[in-house]
Amino acid sequence: MNGKRFSEGKARRNGFYLALAVCLVAVGIAAWSTYDAVQDYLGPEDASTDPALVEQQEEDVRSGQNVLKDDDPEAPKKESASSSVPSGKTSSAASAGAKLAGSTPKKIAPTKSPSPTPAPEESEASQVPATAPLYEISTEMLYPVASKQIDKAYSSGAPMYSETMKDWRVHAGCDIAAESGEQVLACGNGIVKETYTDSMLGNVIVVEHGDYMFYYCGVGEEFLVQPEDVVSMGQAIGTITAVPEEAAQQPHLHLEVRRDGACMDPRSVLEGKN
Repeated sequence: MNGKRFSEGKARRNGFYLALAVCLVAVGIAAWSTYDAVQDYLGPEDASTDPALVEQQEEDVRSGQNVLKDDDPEAPKKESASSSVPSGKTSSAASAGAKLAGSTPKKIAPTKSPSPTPAPEESEASQVPATAPLYEISTEMLYPVASKQIDKAYSSGAPMYSETMKDWRVHAGCDIAAESGEQVLACGNGIVKETYTDSMLGNVIVVEHGDYMFYYCGVGEEFLVQPEDVVSMGQAIGTITAVPEEAAQQPHLHLEVRRDGACMDPRSVLEGKN
């Protein structure tokens, strides 16, 4: 009876150990299958990837800052850090980071700011001051006709009798005797400001000579100069004809001079007395 009980107890123990062994084998098989599946997913190289590098790549993908700029001061450091890892691991880490982020990082070509266009060299003309005078102001002046004879003087605001108009009126200039058709010369360097025809003074040429405006009156049927022309002392600008309001007089040039709009004695200006 005791022998039978001993046999039954032994059989139960053997069954327990057998079941335990089967369970251990099953657990080992399951663990191996799980390990093998993970190896297939990551690949042989991904399994050995540096976890810190994978984390860095994942962060780059998330932030969209995985592109190195040419002028990034940290670029040399990043390059040296990546160069210390084998090329196979680096590419695997990038691949793993892309899988974790769910998208493939795109490489964007760095944009280079255009180099500044060199300023053109200044020409000699551009170096001339904008306020440079168009002509050199004459320090002396000459009479506009060969004769220096004054037929009728400047009246300084006082009325004078007009033989042509038969009345008394202010003589705003002076009449210089000349030959009909004689050339009228510029009294100095200057610039032509205006040309016009007046019913009383005939053809009139207004020339700026420094601070003075000269009105050459009765100077021919056609103008020899035009507005904005720069003239030099002694240059011919017209010819002697007639001044309608002084037609009763002998041929002459009627010359008026003004400064700041006020009439002046032409002879005093010509002779440097003003």
